[in-house]
Amino acid sequence: MDGIGVTDKVSLISKKDNFIQLKKELEKDGFSIDLIFENSLSTISFVTENPDPIEISINYIDQSYYRVSYWDGYGVTEFYDYPNLNKAVKKFFKFITKAKSNIEKFGIK
Repeated sequence: MDGIGVTDKVSLISKKDNFIQLKKELEKDGFSIDLIFENSLSTISFVTENPDPIEISINYIDQSYYRVSYWDGYGVTEFYDYPNLNKAVKKFFKFITKAKSNIEKFGIK
């Protein structure tokens, strides 16, 4: 079992380039982004005037699953748990799209 956990953790680390590329693309679109990338956590925050900005993260939990979380900066929190990194990353990107849409729709800058 420990070997599976190590493989998944390495897989999350291997996605670092994808997250850096995503940050660059969002910045090209005019968004200000903070990226935190650690061994078991990746977080993207949209820097806005809101002191508690929109934040999307993938967190590797207890060598058993990935938790993808979305915080809208006001009061709505969503999270989903996935045993598979690829499904977690897909949900992460859906949350990125949702965040961009909300910022553009409600003018949260």
